[in-house]
Amino acid sequence: MEQMYSLKTAAQLLDVSVKTVRRLIHQFNIPTYTVGSRIRVKQSDLDKLITKNLSIMDIHLPV
Repeated sequence: MEQMYSLKTAAQLLDVSVKTVRRLIHQFNIPTYTVGSRIRVKQSDLDKLITKNLSIMDIHLPV
């Protein structure tokens, strides 16, 4: 079975807030899974999100 993460753990792995994880899930239509009353995200979906967002245009350098 593939590794699944809570939104809090996903946020820690991505070094962003839980609010940002929720926004990214919505923005990029990342599937979520409910286990009991808890929301989970698959490792492979997080990997896709990371790969999808890596771009030189995303890097904001001070002017």
